[in-house]
Amino acid sequence: MAEKKWLLDFQGVQIARHEHILFEHLDLQVAAGEFVYLTGPVGAGKSTLLKTISAEVPLTKGKANVMGFDLSRIKSKELPKLRRRLGIVFQNFQLLPDQTVHDNLDIVL
Repeated sequence: MAEKKWLLDFQGVQIARHEHILFEHLDLQVAAGEFVYLTGPVGAGKSTLLKTISAEVPLTKGKANVMGFDLSRIKSKELPKLRRRLGIVFQNFQLLPDQTVHDNLDIVL
């Protein structure tokens, strides 16, 4: 059987915000076609994990690869390329009221 190709591969990852460690020794693999649901109370780190996947919040330890991008070595000029390949909509996303839904999406894309 062929080895799975991971779109997301976190190995021993630590994610911290300020002095608070939110994730430690996180191992997470997601293959194409898989669905993952993040649940938890406010402040548990759901949004921070998504921001780490999009390289907005750096990992403090471990190895992370997202769609072929090594998050520990990604250069700032590569960030737009990574983020164009991701589909993340955060809970505080605001539509522009004077634009259609299509126009709002066109701005982001």
